[in-house]
Amino acid sequence: MQRRTSGIPSLDDVLEGGLVVGDNVVWLGEHRDEIIDPLSAFLLPDDADRHLVCLGSPRLDPPAGVETHTVDLAATRPAELEALIVGDHIGEGTRLVVDGLDHLLTHWGAAETVAFYRRNCPRLLDLGAIAYWTGTRSQLSPAVVSGVSKIAQCVLERRADRLRITKAEGRSHRVQGMLVTFEVDPDHTCRVGREHAVGRLGEGLRRIRHDRNLTQGQLASLAGITPAAISQAETGRRGLSLDTVVPLCEALGVTVDELLGGQGRVEHHLVRHDRRRDDARPSDSGVVPLFDDPSLEIRAFLTVLDPDATGVPTFAHKGVEMILVADGLVLVDLGDQTPVLRAGDALMVNRVPIRSWENLRSEPARLFWVVSG
Repeated sequence: MQRRTSGIPSLDDVLEGGLVVGDNVVWLGEHRDEIIDPLSAFLLPDDADRHLVCLGSPRLDPPAGVETHTVDLAATRPAELEALIVGDHIGEGTRLVVDGLDHLLTHWGAAETVAFYRRNCPRLLDLGAIAYWTGTRSQLSPAVVSGVSKIAQCVLERRADRLRITKAEGRSHRVQGMLVTFEVDPDHTCRVGREHAVGRLGEGLRRIRHDRNLTQGQLASLAGITPAAISQAETGRRGLSLDTVVPLCEALGVTVDELLGGQGRVEHHLVRHDRRRDDARPSDSGVVPLFDDPSLEIRAFLTVLDPDATGVPTFAHKGVEMILVADGLVLVDLGDQTPVLRAGDALMVNRVPIRSWENLRSEPARLFWVVSG
Protein backbone atom coordinates (compact mmCIF):
# COMPACT_ATOMS: atom_id res chain seq x y z
CA MET A 1 0.00 0.00 0.00
CA GLN A 2 1.35 3.42 -0.93
CA ARG A 3 2.36 5.47 2.10
CA ARG A 4 3.15 9.17 2.28
CA THR A 5 4.64 11.18 5.10
CA SER A 6 2.48 13.39 7.29
CA GLY A 7 5.47 15.72 7.52
CA ILE A 8 5.98 14.54 11.12
CA PRO A 9 8.22 11.42 11.11
CA SER A 10 7.30 10.42 14.67
CA LEU A 11 3.59 10.57 13.77
CA ASP A 12 4.32 8.43 10.71
CA ASP A 13 5.80 5.83 13.07
CA VAL A 14 2.67 5.84 15.25
CA LEU A 15 0.49 5.44 12.13
CA GLU A 16 2.60 2.43 11.10
CA GLY A 17 4.24 4.00 8.07
CA GLY A 18 2.45 7.30 7.60
CA LEU A 19 -0.61 8.29 5.61
CA VAL A 20 -2.27 6.02 3.07
CA VAL A 21 -3.10 7.42 -0.35
CA GLY A 22 -6.85 8.13 -0.14
CA ASP A 23 -6.87 8.93 3.58
CA ASN A 24 -9.29 11.60 4.80
CA VAL A 25 -7.84 12.76 8.12
CA VAL A 26 -10.00 14.80 10.49
CA TRP A 27 -7.86 16.96 12.80
CA LEU A 28 -9.70 18.26 15.85
CA GLY A 29 -8.13 20.82 18.15
CA GLU A 30 -9.41 21.92 21.51
CA HIS A 31 -8.51 25.45 20.44
CA ARG A 32 -8.29 26.99 16.99
CA ASP A 33 -4.50 27.36 16.91
CA GLU A 34 -3.61 23.83 18.10
CA ILE A 35 -3.63 22.27 14.65
CA ILE A 36 -1.81 24.95 12.65
CA ASP A 37 1.62 23.35 13.05
CA PRO A 38 0.60 19.83 11.92
CA LEU A 39 -1.19 21.40 8.91
CA SER A 40 1.97 23.28 7.94
CA ALA A 41 4.01 20.07 8.30
CA PHE A 42 1.56 18.21 6.07
CA LEU A 43 1.72 20.87 3.34
CA LEU A 44 5.51 21.20 3.41
CA PRO A 45 6.55 18.12 1.36
CA ASP A 46 6.53 18.99 -2.36
CA ASP A 47 6.09 15.40 -3.58
CA ALA A 48 2.68 16.26 -5.07
CA ASP A 49 0.29 19.12 -5.79
CA ARG A 50 -0.74 20.93 -2.60
CA HIS A 51 -3.99 22.82 -2.06
CA LEU A 52 -5.39 24.76 0.89
CA VAL A 53 -9.10 25.63 1.04
CA CYS A 54 -9.85 28.09 3.85
CA LEU A 55 -13.50 28.10 4.94
CA GLY A 56 -13.35 31.49 6.60
CA SER A 57 -10.49 33.82 7.44
CA PRO A 58 -7.09 32.21 6.80
CA ARG A 59 -5.24 31.17 9.95
CA LEU A 60 -2.38 29.35 8.26
CA ASP A 61 0.56 30.85 6.39
CA PRO A 62 1.09 28.01 3.89
CA PRO A 63 4.51 26.92 2.63
CA ALA A 64 5.66 28.10 -0.79
CA GLY A 65 4.00 26.36 -3.73
CA VAL A 66 0.65 25.70 -2.02
CA GLU A 67 -2.36 26.82 -4.07
CA THR A 68 -4.67 28.62 -1.64
CA HIS A 69 -8.40 29.39 -1.93
CA THR A 70 -10.32 31.47 0.61
CA VAL A 71 -14.05 30.74 0.50
CA ASP A 72 -16.85 33.08 1.51
CA LEU A 73 -19.38 30.50 2.69
CA ALA A 74 -22.17 33.08 2.87
CA ALA A 75 -21.92 33.52 -0.91
CA THR A 76 -20.84 29.98 -1.90
CA ARG A 77 -23.12 27.09 -2.82
CA PRO A 78 -22.17 23.49 -1.92
CA ALA A 79 -21.60 22.60 -5.60
CA GLU A 80 -19.09 25.45 -5.96
CA LEU A 81 -17.15 24.32 -2.91
CA GLU A 82 -17.20 20.74 -4.16
CA ALA A 83 -15.54 21.92 -7.39
CA LEU A 84 -12.62 23.20 -5.29
CA ILE A 85 -12.34 19.99 -3.27
CA VAL A 86 -12.91 17.23 -5.83
CA GLY A 87 -12.32 19.03 -9.14
CA ASP A 88 -10.07 17.95 -12.01
CA HIS A 89 -7.06 19.50 -10.27
CA ILE A 90 -7.25 16.86 -7.50
CA GLY A 91 -5.54 13.58 -8.33
CA GLU A 92 -3.69 10.68 -6.80
CA GLY A 93 -1.33 11.81 -4.07
CA THR A 94 -2.62 15.41 -4.00
CA ARG A 95 -2.25 16.99 -0.56
CA LEU A 96 -5.41 18.89 0.33
CA VAL A 97 -6.33 20.82 3.48
CA VAL A 98 -9.96 21.85 4.01
CA ASP A 99 -9.66 24.17 6.97
CA GLY A 100 -12.78 24.95 8.98
CA LEU A 101 -15.51 22.36 9.48
CA ASP A 102 -16.76 24.62 12.29
CA HIS A 103 -17.34 27.39 9.71
CA LEU A 104 -19.41 24.97 7.62
CA LEU A 105 -21.51 24.25 10.69
CA THR A 106 -22.07 27.95 11.35
CA HIS A 107 -23.22 28.74 7.79
CA TRP A 108 -24.87 25.51 6.67
CA GLY A 109 -26.00 23.75 9.84
CA ALA A 110 -25.16 20.30 11.17
CA ALA A 111 -27.16 18.22 8.68
CA GLU A 112 -25.73 19.87 5.56
CA THR A 113 -22.18 19.89 7.00
CA VAL A 114 -22.28 16.14 7.59
CA ALA A 115 -23.98 15.53 4.23
CA PHE A 116 -21.32 17.59 2.44
CA TYR A 117 -18.54 15.64 4.13
CA ARG A 118 -20.21 12.31 3.39
CA ARG A 119 -20.45 13.20 -0.31
CA ASN A 120 -16.87 14.34 -0.72
CA CYS A 121 -14.84 12.13 1.62
CA PRO A 122 -15.50 8.96 -0.47
CA ARG A 123 -14.76 10.85 -3.69
CA LEU A 124 -11.37 11.96 -2.37
CA LEU A 125 -10.69 8.38 -1.28
CA ASP A 126 -11.52 7.19 -4.80
CA LEU A 127 -9.32 9.89 -6.37
CA GLY A 128 -6.42 8.82 -4.18
CA ALA A 129 -5.87 12.25 -2.64
CA ILE A 130 -4.76 12.75 0.97
CA ALA A 131 -7.00 15.28 2.70
CA TYR A 132 -6.87 16.99 6.06
CA TRP A 133 -10.21 18.31 7.35
CA THR A 134 -9.96 20.54 10.40
CA GLY A 135 -12.29 21.61 13.17
CA THR A 136 -12.27 23.19 16.60
CA ARG A 137 -13.72 20.76 19.15
CA SER A 138 -15.46 23.48 21.17
CA GLN A 139 -17.18 24.86 18.06
CA LEU A 140 -18.42 21.59 16.58
CA SER A 141 -21.60 19.89 17.70
CA PRO A 142 -21.46 16.24 18.81
CA ALA A 143 -23.63 15.36 15.79
CA VAL A 144 -21.07 16.79 13.37
CA VAL A 145 -18.09 15.17 15.12
CA SER A 146 -19.87 11.82 15.15
CA GLY A 147 -21.09 12.16 11.55
CA VAL A 148 -17.71 12.93 10.01
CA SER A 149 -15.83 10.49 12.26
CA LYS A 150 -17.94 7.56 11.08
CA ILE A 151 -16.80 7.95 7.48
CA ALA A 152 -13.28 9.42 7.89
CA GLN A 153 -10.31 7.11 7.55
CA CYS A 154 -8.42 8.80 10.42
CA VAL A 155 -9.48 11.03 13.31
CA LEU A 156 -6.79 12.78 15.36
CA GLU A 157 -7.65 14.89 18.41
CA ARG A 158 -5.12 17.26 19.94
CA ARG A 159 -5.57 18.60 23.46
CA ALA A 160 -2.57 20.73 24.50
CA ASP A 161 0.38 18.33 24.77
CA ARG A 162 -1.63 15.17 24.08
CA LEU A 163 -2.74 13.58 20.80
CA ARG A 164 -5.39 10.84 20.65
CA ILE A 165 -5.58 8.56 17.62
CA THR A 166 -9.34 8.18 17.78
CA LYS A 167 -9.56 6.31 14.48
CA ALA A 168 -7.00 4.95 12.01
CA GLU A 169 -8.39 2.58 9.39
CA GLY A 170 -6.02 0.13 7.77
CA ARG A 171 -3.71 0.09 10.79
CA SER A 172 -3.49 -2.52 13.53
CA HIS A 173 -6.10 -2.31 16.26
CA ARG A 174 -3.49 -1.36 18.86
CA VAL A 175 -3.30 2.08 17.20
CA GLN A 176 -6.99 2.81 17.76
CA GLY A 177 -7.49 4.95 20.86
CA MET A 178 -3.76 5.46 21.42
CA LEU A 179 -2.90 8.56 23.46
CA VAL A 180 0.59 10.00 22.89
CA THR A 181 2.49 13.15 23.76
CA PHE A 182 2.50 15.93 21.16
CA GLU A 183 5.09 18.67 21.43
CA VAL A 184 5.93 21.64 19.21
CA ASP A 185 9.44 23.07 19.35
CA PRO A 186 10.11 26.83 19.14
CA ASP A 187 10.91 26.39 15.43
CA HIS A 188 7.40 24.82 14.98
CA THR A 189 8.75 21.30 14.52
CA CYS A 190 6.15 18.77 15.75
CA ARG A 191 7.14 15.68 17.68
CA VAL A 192 5.03 12.73 18.85
CA GLY A 193 6.31 10.92 21.93
CA ARG A 194 5.52 7.89 24.02
CA GLU A 195 2.10 6.38 24.59
CA HIS A 196 0.26 7.14 27.83
CA ALA A 197 -1.31 4.21 29.65
CA VAL A 198 -4.19 6.47 30.69
CA GLY A 199 -5.13 6.61 27.00
CA ARG A 200 -5.84 2.87 27.02
CA LEU A 201 -7.88 3.28 30.20
CA GLY A 202 -9.88 6.16 28.71
CA GLU A 203 -10.57 4.28 25.49
CA GLY A 204 -11.65 1.20 27.43
CA LEU A 205 -14.00 3.21 29.64
CA ARG A 206 -15.60 4.90 26.63
CA ARG A 207 -15.94 1.64 24.73
CA ILE A 208 -17.57 -0.27 27.59
CA ARG A 209 -19.83 2.64 28.49
CA HIS A 210 -21.07 2.96 24.90
CA ASP A 211 -21.45 -0.81 24.45
CA ARG A 212 -23.65 -0.97 27.55
CA ASN A 213 -25.49 2.33 27.02
CA LEU A 214 -24.27 3.75 30.33
CA THR A 215 -23.93 7.44 31.14
CA GLN A 216 -20.78 8.79 32.75
CA GLY A 217 -22.82 9.24 35.90
CA GLN A 218 -23.90 5.58 35.93
CA LEU A 219 -20.33 4.40 35.34
CA ALA A 220 -19.12 6.72 38.08
CA SER A 221 -21.68 5.24 40.46
CA LEU A 222 -20.36 1.72 39.75
CA ALA A 223 -16.81 2.94 40.35
CA GLY A 224 -17.67 4.91 43.48
CA ILE A 225 -16.24 8.15 42.09
CA THR A 226 -17.62 11.36 40.59
CA PRO A 227 -18.82 11.76 36.98
CA ALA A 228 -16.11 14.44 36.57
CA ALA A 229 -13.46 11.84 37.39
CA ILE A 230 -14.87 9.49 34.71
CA SER A 231 -14.94 12.36 32.19
CA GLN A 232 -11.31 13.24 32.91
CA ALA A 233 -10.26 9.58 32.70
CA GLU A 234 -11.99 9.13 29.33
CA THR A 235 -10.20 12.15 27.86
CA GLY A 236 -6.84 11.01 29.23
CA ARG A 237 -6.45 13.95 31.62
CA ARG A 238 -6.11 11.69 34.64
CA GLY A 239 -5.90 8.04 35.54
CA LEU A 240 -7.74 5.92 38.08
CA SER A 241 -6.16 4.02 40.93
CA LEU A 242 -6.14 0.22 41.02
CA ASP A 243 -8.40 0.48 44.07
CA THR A 244 -10.96 2.05 41.69
CA VAL A 245 -10.24 0.06 38.51
CA VAL A 246 -10.39 -3.44 40.02
CA PRO A 247 -13.81 -3.05 41.76
CA LEU A 248 -15.15 -1.33 38.64
CA CYS A 249 -14.07 -4.28 36.49
CA GLU A 250 -15.73 -6.67 38.94
CA ALA A 251 -18.95 -4.64 38.79
CA LEU A 252 -18.85 -4.66 34.98
CA GLY A 253 -17.93 -8.34 34.74
CA VAL A 254 -14.73 -7.74 32.75
CA THR A 255 -11.04 -8.28 33.46
CA VAL A 256 -8.53 -5.46 33.76
CA ASP A 257 -6.90 -6.78 30.56
CA GLU A 258 -10.22 -6.48 28.74
CA LEU A 259 -10.68 -2.93 29.99
CA LEU A 260 -7.19 -1.87 28.90
CA GLY A 261 -7.06 -4.00 25.77
CA GLY A 262 -8.02 -1.27 23.32
CA GLN A 263 -10.82 -2.10 20.94
CA GLY A 264 -12.16 -5.20 22.67
CA ARG A 265 -14.51 -6.94 20.28
CA VAL A 266 -13.35 -6.26 16.70
CA GLU A 267 -16.38 -5.52 14.53
CA HIS A 268 -14.52 -5.32 11.22
CA HIS A 269 -11.10 -5.83 9.72
CA LEU A 270 -10.12 -3.44 6.92
CA VAL A 271 -7.03 -3.76 4.73
CA ARG A 272 -6.45 -1.32 1.88
CA HIS A 273 -4.52 -2.18 -1.28
CA ASP A 274 -3.26 -0.29 -4.29
CA ARG A 275 -5.70 -0.46 -7.18
CA ARG A 276 -3.17 -0.02 -9.95
CA ARG A 277 -2.59 -3.32 -11.71
CA ASP A 278 1.20 -3.10 -11.73
CA ASP A 279 1.25 -2.57 -7.98
CA ALA A 280 -1.29 -5.35 -7.47
CA ARG A 281 0.96 -8.06 -8.92
CA PRO A 282 3.95 -8.49 -6.65
CA SER A 283 4.70 -12.06 -7.76
CA ASP A 284 4.68 -14.20 -10.87
CA SER A 285 1.59 -15.98 -9.56
CA GLY A 286 -0.49 -12.82 -9.82
CA VAL A 287 -2.08 -13.69 -6.46
CA VAL A 288 -2.45 -10.67 -4.17
CA PRO A 289 -3.30 -11.32 -0.50
CA LEU A 290 -6.24 -9.21 0.62
CA PHE A 291 -6.71 -10.89 4.00
CA ASP A 292 -3.80 -13.26 4.60
CA ASP A 293 -3.65 -13.47 8.38
CA PRO A 294 -3.74 -17.20 9.31
CA SER A 295 -5.54 -16.30 12.53
CA LEU A 296 -8.58 -15.13 10.55
CA GLU A 297 -11.35 -17.62 9.89
CA ILE A 298 -11.57 -16.48 6.27
CA ARG A 299 -8.66 -15.50 4.00
CA ALA A 300 -9.07 -13.80 0.64
CA PHE A 301 -6.83 -13.24 -2.37
CA LEU A 302 -7.18 -11.28 -5.61
CA THR A 303 -5.87 -12.94 -8.76
CA VAL A 304 -5.17 -11.06 -11.98
CA LEU A 305 -4.72 -13.23 -15.09
CA ASP A 306 -3.21 -12.08 -18.36
CA PRO A 307 -5.03 -13.07 -21.58
CA ASP A 308 -5.06 -16.87 -22.02
CA ALA A 309 -2.93 -17.25 -18.88
CA THR A 310 -3.13 -19.93 -16.17
CA GLY A 311 -2.59 -19.43 -12.46
CA VAL A 312 -2.36 -21.71 -9.43
CA PRO A 313 -3.13 -21.30 -5.72
CA THR A 314 -0.11 -20.24 -3.72
CA PHE A 315 -0.73 -22.98 -1.18
CA ALA A 316 -2.76 -26.18 -0.88
CA HIS A 317 -5.94 -25.78 1.15
CA LYS A 318 -8.01 -28.65 2.56
CA GLY A 319 -11.08 -26.72 3.71
CA VAL A 320 -13.83 -24.79 1.95
CA GLU A 321 -12.71 -22.70 -1.03
CA MET A 322 -14.59 -20.20 -3.20
CA ILE A 323 -13.89 -18.57 -6.54
CA LEU A 324 -15.69 -15.30 -7.34
CA VAL A 325 -15.11 -13.98 -10.87
CA ALA A 326 -15.10 -10.19 -11.26
CA ASP A 327 -14.02 -9.94 -14.91
CA GLY A 328 -13.42 -12.41 -17.70
CA LEU A 329 -14.20 -16.06 -18.47
CA VAL A 330 -12.36 -18.43 -16.14
CA LEU A 331 -11.96 -22.21 -16.19
CA VAL A 332 -11.34 -23.77 -12.78
CA ASP A 333 -9.49 -27.10 -12.65
CA LEU A 334 -10.84 -29.43 -9.93
CA GLY A 335 -9.26 -32.56 -11.35
CA ASP A 336 -12.16 -34.61 -12.71
CA GLN A 337 -14.25 -31.48 -13.34
CA THR A 338 -13.46 -28.11 -14.90
CA PRO A 339 -16.34 -25.67 -14.45
CA VAL A 340 -16.24 -22.41 -16.41
CA LEU A 341 -17.28 -19.18 -14.66
CA ARG A 342 -18.36 -15.87 -16.15
CA ALA A 343 -18.14 -12.46 -14.50
CA GLY A 344 -20.49 -12.50 -11.52
CA ASP A 345 -20.40 -16.30 -11.13
CA ALA A 346 -19.29 -17.99 -7.91
CA LEU A 347 -17.98 -21.48 -7.18
CA MET A 348 -17.64 -23.18 -3.80
CA VAL A 349 -15.82 -26.50 -3.24
CA ASN A 350 -15.29 -28.39 0.00
CA ARG A 351 -14.05 -31.89 -0.83
CA VAL A 352 -11.47 -31.46 -3.59
CA PRO A 353 -8.76 -28.80 -3.80
CA ILE A 354 -8.68 -26.21 -6.54
CA ARG A 355 -5.69 -27.02 -8.75
CA SER A 356 -5.59 -24.02 -11.07
CA TRP A 357 -7.58 -21.34 -12.88
CA GLU A 358 -7.30 -20.35 -16.55
CA ASN A 359 -8.35 -17.20 -18.39
CA LEU A 360 -10.18 -18.30 -21.56
CA ARG A 361 -10.37 -14.85 -23.10
CA SER A 362 -7.93 -12.52 -24.85
CA GLU A 363 -8.53 -9.80 -22.22
CA PRO A 364 -7.27 -9.76 -18.61
CA ALA A 365 -9.41 -11.56 -16.03
CA ARG A 366 -9.84 -10.92 -12.30
CA LEU A 367 -11.08 -13.37 -9.69
CA PHE A 368 -11.20 -13.63 -5.93
CA TRP A 369 -10.00 -16.81 -4.22
CA VAL A 370 -11.46 -17.20 -0.74
CA VAL A 371 -10.51 -19.95 1.70
CA SER A 372 -12.16 -20.83 5.00
CA GLY A 373 -11.04 -22.92 7.89
